[in-house]
Amino acid sequence: MTAEKQKRERDNPTPPVANVPKCTDFSAAMGTEVNFTGITGPCTISPGNTPWPFSVGPNIVFPLVGNTKIYVLSSLTVGNDYQYVVSCCQTESAPHTVTVTG
Repeated sequence: MTAEKQKRERDNPTPPVANVPKCTDFSAAMGTEVNFTGITGPCTISPGNTPWPFSVGPNIVFPLVGNTKIYVLSSLTVGNDYQYVVSCCQTESAPHTVTVTG
């Protein structure tokens, strides 16, 4: 790897990816790409009772259009839990949370 490429990667690191089963809570750093897994049919992720934590939406409709990527917003407060509701979970009324770690 050239010194220029190393510098570019150091200055603009690739955000981590969190593979998240659709009906679970998770923790992630701001800027983390979120890949919801286990969604096989129509499904919507909608707001809970906190500020919206994702870069797409509110209301993320699956299947996603094109190559849409979802990220944890970088404007959130570290240590806080942010709610979202997944319509295709058996307990639809129960919100799930993402805890922001940094």
